[in-house]
Amino acid sequence: MSDCYLTLEEVKLNTSYLDGSIYKTYITHFFSYTKARHKVQYLYDENDNVHSVELYEIIDRKVDPDTNELFVRAEFEFEDDEDMDAFLHKPLYFKEPEWFHDLTHEEIVQLNCAFEQYEPVLGSLIERKNVYINANGTVQIADKIYHLSEPKICEFFYEIKINLGSEKTYQPLLCGGGSSRYILHLKSGKSIEYSGDYALCDGTP
Repeated sequence: MSDCYLTLEEVKLNTSYLDGSIYKTYITHFFSYTKARHKVQYLYDENDNVHSVELYEIIDRKVDPDTNELFVRAEFEFEDDEDMDAFLHKPLYFKEPEWFHDLTHEEIVQLNCAFEQYEPVLGSLIERKNVYINANGTVQIADKIYHLSEPKICEFFYEIKINLGSEKTYQPLLCGGGSSRYILHLKSGKSIEYSGDYALCDGTP
């Protein structure tokens, strides 16, 4: 899990529509590689004290096409009207999702799936437990090998790569319910494992 740093830049005084009371919100910005909607619930200060977020609203967001980095400008309100003035222009951070990996400059060469109790979404895969999908177009299911077109597999891997942190997802493309493990093998030699109840879907909450 990576940490994303920010500073509170500006205080806004707001009037409650309910009772006319005054409350504060704070404007900030940060950079991130995660393109998912940032659901920021907790901010941590340099002493690792937790500050719970009541309201979080994105004011602006831009993606740098060269670095794939996301710029977010946002407004925060803290629970119990916590006064955060003492933290203006001091470093705070939040934790990005544990599943996130930056695949901007990576190439996927193989996907291993270990299916268990899979729902009948993918038809013929219901009874198949281990699946190995390779960039060269070969797919091994149990002891049988199938040959698909290499462009089709590359397109599939590209979709996975895009959805690992796209604007639509909190989770990667490999999420949902019904299988136990996915392992992505990258050309760089790294392997990334996702475990839990995951399935092939777009991960939209």
